[in-house]
Amino acid sequence: METIILRGKSKSNARLLLELADKLQFTSKSLSALEEEELGIAISVNEGIKSGLLSEKEKKDFLKSL
Repeated sequence: METIILRGKSKSNARLLLELADKLQFTSKSLSALEEEELGIAISVNEGIKSGLLSEKEKKDFLKSL
């Protein structure tokens, strides 16, 4: 399975892409501004955890605080 995230400025083009995704039997979803921000935070946190900059205890403490 592949995941693609597209971001654009045109609502009409976004609708067109969602219609195309539906015709091609892709699952699609529009994200709210809050969902977009939360996704960015989640990606950043995941990259930070994988980077090795934090000790295991620091990682667990940080994740627990969320």
